[in-house]
Amino acid sequence: MDTRAEPTPFDQRLFVIFIATFATMTAFEFAGQFLYPYPPDWRSNLVTSFFTSGIAVVIAYFTLSPYYEKNVQLLSEMERRHSVEMELREREERLRRTFDQSPVGAAIISPDLRFIQVNTALCTITGYAPDEILSLPLSSIVAPEENAGIITGTEDLKSGAIELDQHDMQLVRKDGARIWVRRSVTLLRDAEAVPLYFLPMFVDINDRKMAEDALQRINKKLTMLSTITRHDIKNKLTGLVLFLQLVKNEVPDDPTLHEHINKLMECSEAIERQIEFTRYYEALGATKADWYDVQKGVLDEAGQLPLEGIALDPGRAGLSIYADPLVNKVYYNLMENAIRHGGHVTAISFAAVESDKGLVISCSDDGVGILPSEKEKIFLRGHGRNTGLGLFLIREILAITGISITETGTYGTGARFEILVPKGAYRLATLQSGSER
Repeated sequence: MDTRAEPTPFDQRLFVIFIATFATMTAFEFAGQFLYPYPPDWRSNLVTSFFTSGIAVVIAYFTLSPYYEKNVQLLSEMERRHSVEMELREREERLRRTFDQSPVGAAIISPDLRFIQVNTALCTITGYAPDEILSLPLSSIVAPEENAGIITGTEDLKSGAIELDQHDMQLVRKDGARIWVRRSVTLLRDAEAVPLYFLPMFVDINDRKMAEDALQRINKKLTMLSTITRHDIKNKLTGLVLFLQLVKNEVPDDPTLHEHINKLMECSEAIERQIEFTRYYEALGATKADWYDVQKGVLDEAGQLPLEGIALDPGRAGLSIYADPLVNKVYYNLMENAIRHGGHVTAISFAAVESDKGLVISCSDDGVGILPSEKEKIFLRGHGRNTGLGLFLIREILAITGISITETGTYGTGARFEILVPKGAYRLATLQSGSER
């Protein structure tokens, strides 16, 4: 703690000058009576002392005031600089401790991709000691196939094309083993925008990657098994239907037997639909979710539907959502339902509105709509009589990435399906709150 003495206020110094001058003049006046005897007049002595002291204070004020003010300003500036230096030291210490003690591997790298500083976590990840890794270029701890991506990312950062370079990659440990990390790199520049150094961070995701790889292998095996099983069952069903038809043809005059055969064929068709359902359901979540353009998906699926005489508004361009790769089937099913169940539909439109809960993507038509008692039932598995994905699968596809769907239309004026995309799962830079797209 700094214990510097505060400067004496200027008015106190002037008071001291006054007292000292007054005491000196008073002593001089009374001493003069002994050196040069004259009738004593103490009133005159006091007036002279007061007057002389006042003159001394005035002279001292105009003489010392600029000097004193300058010293006070200088002292204040010194204290301010000292305070700034202390604050900078504290911040530097906090940053140093944060850097050194962070559980995430971090480093400071020069523009030519050589290590300047590393923390303990990065040394733990790579197996190198700090002095060893500081003597190496970045390329020496990176898997050879990753170098091209690193060079591209650093060039993009330097050019300003991106502000953050973030990818999964493999590092090579000192013992030669490879380890998966999540790399996030930013670039620090000086006041003139000249690159100073890169600030990469490495998160150890090796266990997660190994678990993902194991899960993918298991899913691949299960998918192969279910595919073979579906193929065999469908072959048996084909044979069953064929033999039922042969039996039906051999006994054309037996209505009771025909009725039983027809029911058996209906059961066979239902089994085949269930098998087809499992094929689509198996594909849910099999591929990693990603960003998909909504308008492009609508237009792609619309090209597979009979939309003659129906005006289609695919919504605003530039809107992307984070969803399962089967998300385009959502748009297909919504438009197909409008055509199949909407009656005389003449228009189908997609729109987007941003709300407090997220982004609401709507699909509306001008058909007959859906009865209030059917609004939830239509999303149940097995509801309806037609084949296809069904709204049950539509809801399942969207739920994979936290997206929900409801029907909010008014019966008699058309159906309206609202898809709620949570915040962070949609992208549209120019989207204005509360305005429809």
